[in-house]
Amino acid sequence: MDKLRIGLIGTGRFGRLHLRVLRQLPHVEVAAIADVYVPALQATAEEFGIRSEDCYQDPLELIKREDLDAIDIVSDEQSHGPLVIAALKYGKHVIVEKPLSVTSEEAQAIQYLQAEKNRQVMVGNISRFSQPYYAIKRSIDNGMLGNVAAIRSKRNFSRSWFHSFGNRVHPVYESGVHELDLIVWYAGCRCVRVSAFERNMSGYVHPDLFSAALVFENGLVASLDSSWMVPSGGPQNLVETLELDGTIDAEIEVIGEKGTAKFGLAHPGFTIWTDSGLQHPETTLWPTGPEGIGGAILIELTHFVNQIMKGQPSPVMPLSDSVHVMEIAEAIVDAARTGEVVKLAGNGIRK
Repeated sequence: MDKLRIGLIGTGRFGRLHLRVLRQLPHVEVAAIADVYVPALQATAEEFGIRSEDCYQDPLELIKREDLDAIDIVSDEQSHGPLVIAALKYGKHVIVEKPLSVTSEEAQAIQYLQAEKNRQVMVGNISRFSQPYYAIKRSIDNGMLGNVAAIRSKRNFSRSWFHSFGNRVHPVYESGVHELDLIVWYAGCRCVRVSAFERNMSGYVHPDLFSAALVFENGLVASLDSSWMVPSGGPQNLVETLELDGTIDAEIEVIGEKGTAKFGLAHPGFTIWTDSGLQHPETTLWPTGPEGIGGAILIELTHFVNQIMKGQPSPVMPLSDSVHVMEIAEAIVDAARTGEVVKLAGNGIRK
């Protein structure tokens, strides 16, 4: 095929970021967009010059178009699973922003359907395409760290953002899924035991923070702490491209018998001091440069397009990893709710 025709679902801040990047790729045409929120849909159509007949308030109507090769899903978390399933049923390749779904049952259904339809499904776990995280994976694979014994991770978000998520989705599916994906990637095997704790400080449906301990088949022990409690005075590090006020404070440490690798997302390597506060601009995810938007988001979407063109599944972001992450996320929610250890069998089914 000369051009990959993509339909994009979700025209919020991140959906528009995807749209901008996709329009940079020479072998891609964003042929249609959809959003249930009409003002955002209309504003995006006007900004990017998309015809009204190529705009849909109903995402399913976009998915049904026979002239689309792939669907890019950048909508709210609860819609991911059903939309991926619908896209596969209509024979489309799919890239979906994390999380793949919000239940392990949906995730497993997607995996079965993907195999049946022989289509690509890739989850936008952007960290795998960010150079520091990719370099850690390389140091594991080439033996530099030796056998990995433990992984410690955290990801904290600005408290002000929780107003949009506290009643919408458990933080394990929003903030925690980033680190869970990296842990599964670095561990290289399945998780078999999960313990977790959480605390609700703001009074929303979902907790502001949680902590989890994971044990893997090879004996590796991993920890994950995540909260939405970074104060407004935290260093601003999302000032590149998205211009989103707030902080992502993320760290990961991989401990092996021969060496340790660690990376922190909010770091002072690049700082801007102003009268309104301190900025630590994050330059690995989606920085804007002389040729447009670069960084991990460009690599991720380019990789998705290339794998479809080659007719090969992604070696970097296999669907099976994302399905297992959903199984672990669900186990974390259950372990925190019940106070009991949740055990996973080799196939992800509860023991």
